[in-house]
Amino acid sequence: MNTDAICCLMSKRNNIPSKQRALVLQGGGALGAYEAGAVQALYKYLPASQNKQSGLFDIVAGTSSGAMNGSILVSHVARNGSWQESIDKLNAFWKYVSTEPDLRYWYPYISDKKGWISYWDIQKQMYPNSASGEIARRYYSAKQFLCSGVPHVYLPKFSTPCLPLNGSPILDDRFFDNFGPLNNVWYLYSNGPLKESLENFAKFPIATSSNQNQPRLLLVSVDIQEGAVVTFDSYPKEGQGTRRESGYGEFVVPENNDQKKGHYTYTISYPQGISSDYAMASGSVPINYTYTKIEDVNKLKTIDNHGNVTVDKTPRYFWDGGILSNTPLRELIQSHKDYWFSVVGNEEDDALVPDLDVYIVDVWATKEESIPWDHDAVLDRKEDLLLNDKTAYDEKTANIVSDYISLVKEFIDLAERHKIQKSEIVEILSKTTERSKHRSGYDRHYKDLINGRFDVNVKRIERNQNIELDIWSKMLDYSTDTIRQLMQDGYDDTKNSPLIR
Repeated sequence: MNTDAICCLMSKRNNIPSKQRALVLQGGGALGAYEAGAVQALYKYLPASQNKQSGLFDIVAGTSSGAMNGSILVSHVARNGSWQESIDKLNAFWKYVSTEPDLRYWYPYISDKKGWISYWDIQKQMYPNSASGEIARRYYSAKQFLCSGVPHVYLPKFSTPCLPLNGSPILDDRFFDNFGPLNNVWYLYSNGPLKESLENFAKFPIATSSNQNQPRLLLVSVDIQEGAVVTFDSYPKEGQGTRRESGYGEFVVPENNDQKKGHYTYTISYPQGISSDYAMASGSVPINYTYTKIEDVNKLKTIDNHGNVTVDKTPRYFWDGGILSNTPLRELIQSHKDYWFSVVGNEEDDALVPDLDVYIVDVWATKEESIPWDHDAVLDRKEDLLLNDKTAYDEKTANIVSDYISLVKEFIDLAERHKIQKSEIVEILSKTTERSKHRSGYDRHYKDLINGRFDVNVKRIERNQNIELDIWSKMLDYSTDTIRQLMQDGYDDTKNSPLIR
């Protein structure tokens, strides 16, 4: 290595922090308000500086409502450098999208909210199995919003039969089972109001860079036809420049086996940064919302013997990232490693990838003390288990891999101390692995297995306050009282967590 190359490498190393801090925000519809409260408490109680690159968090990864929250936070920090201003914007967003339900349409048909709740509380004294006033308020608030929509979040694409003066939803014209109790009715909503609300509180496109000490934004969605997780990244693919893109699908190598000219089947390029369409792709809830269409996707068609690529522009359709990755820790870890390899080069040692302190805000209850027995409680528990944090294995695997890398390096050091020729060690490390390949499809060598070691320390903030008030459709309850309470619960749970002490 010549002198200029050594100086360049040393300069790059000097710019690499020893540790970074990341925030992972789950999807959960209205439960995203809890995350706003949690972030407010993290800002207040976490140390102001712990070898971090860009203030409170260096990376924010989000799915669905977590993607909306992350977009608001990162877009404003990137522009004004102030986390407090960004958090203020996030709080204002949740107050803006909340709304008051009209409970007069629901039993006991009282227009006064306090009187309505009081009636249920009195009824519970006589019938212990009935819901309390607060639980009933949440239940019927969500039920009304399911019928009428939420003005700043979603609206029915067609009028619904839930409330008076409404028409009909989309009826089945395939199996002709529009009648009877098990009819095939589709309740479809427009998330156009949510997109408009988000654009009022987040500044798109979002393009950030570590060179400017700006946080990184990762948003997760799912390509419906490919069945693949797609991660949109606000950082460029290299240390300098604007090559921002997401590649996914099969990695195809040309017939001449020039792997460096291989390409993913699909590539989405966004040099100007993440647009609001990509945030909406992360939050297009299946069935209830139509697909999010992204037009300019490069589809690989052929690679000839000379490595020339023929591509075609094709629209792709996306659903909510929560289907496959509602807690995008795996995408965070992989993107973190890929980025620092691209900045410095993967031929160097593991000190080039910063360790990660990861804060996961889990809005779905993992454990509950009681067994659910009524229909709504059973549905609620099912949703919790489908969408809660399942990343313990990802965390464990990342740490095991780091330990294996450390073990191999110990053996290499042992071999060198026993005067084994370095050329013999290099020869072994240069061999191609027998089974595994890089994610890109490139051949992997044994030396690649010991590059990029970094520690992942995961800290979880779990929603514990008031979960006894949960209903199945809690993600739809955008009522003012519930949103306010969720924000307070997020703040209190985080403040009282031992993780920030």
